[in-house]
Amino acid sequence: MVSGKSNVNPTIATKCAICGTYGNATEVYPAHLSGENLDEKAFSARRFYGEKIHFRMVKCNTCSLLRSDPIVSPEVYSELYNRSSFTYEGQVGNLIKTYGYYLKKLTSFIAEKEALLEIGCGNGFFLEEALRQGYKKVFGVEPSSEAIAKASVNIKASIKQGMFDKNMFPPNSFDVICMFQTLDHFLDPSKVLSDALILLKPGGVLIAINHNLKSLSARILGEKSPIIDIEHTYLYDKNTIRKLFEKCNYEVLKVFYPKSRHSLGYLFSLLPLRPLFVKSALHRFLDWTRLSKIPLFVQIGNLGIIARKK
Repeated sequence: MVSGKSNVNPTIATKCAICGTYGNATEVYPAHLSGENLDEKAFSARRFYGEKIHFRMVKCNTCSLLRSDPIVSPEVYSELYNRSSFTYEGQVGNLIKTYGYYLKKLTSFIAEKEALLEIGCGNGFFLEEALRQGYKKVFGVEPSSEAIAKASVNIKASIKQGMFDKNMFPPNSFDVICMFQTLDHFLDPSKVLSDALILLKPGGVLIAINHNLKSLSARILGEKSPIIDIEHTYLYDKNTIRKLFEKCNYEVLKVFYPKSRHSLGYLFSLLPLRPLFVKSALHRFLDWTRLSKIPLFVQIGNLGIIARKK
């Protein structure tokens, strides 16, 4: 059992999700585990970024995939995500517009809108958007018990709690599988993608949107970038995400750089400003003036991929 305020030492070596090799990597950033506790708050999505905390990060010498190595055990991860907080209710409206926009773009790639699955669905807000767009059946998988508790009554029964596994659903069940800002978090992304492939119908598609390691902001900020974080086990660029999907037997249809709708306040929260009390004061000022609510539709360093079951 992991306590609510736990500093857990990383003990499990990771392998390259593309090459399948342990070791064979060069350290890019040494571990930085001081400051925040390694607890459920550190594993709560879209939290207000405070002290930098991340595992040691290495780059594969063969394919250049960046990963955390070593990490904590799968059992610890599962418990931390189970207890994590649903911290981004204020951003849901913008996220619906962003993900809903790209869901509409999938229409040209699919034959029908019979069934959709979202892996890492939070409180199910996107599942409701999929219903509005004409999908007949929607399902979600989410580890956070708090997020599921906040789901609407008409969607809660469609969400399964836990870490995603192919045994949650029958094979060939879904026309579309969505992963929005979740691919970076998996302990074994090649297994997740292989399991998802089993659940897709022949010709079904998977869309993933996640962080882009080669974005301008990530290259400028380096270790100070918010994507270098305790939650992110793997980070991708345009080449490595394509290699990963092809390794898992997908037909890659499109790799793209999506725009996202965010509030000015959320974008400000990502800035690596120090000291933290100054950043907090400025954030309160944005809230007080309501400037934090201003919506912006911008490319902030994400990467998208659409791939098909052959």
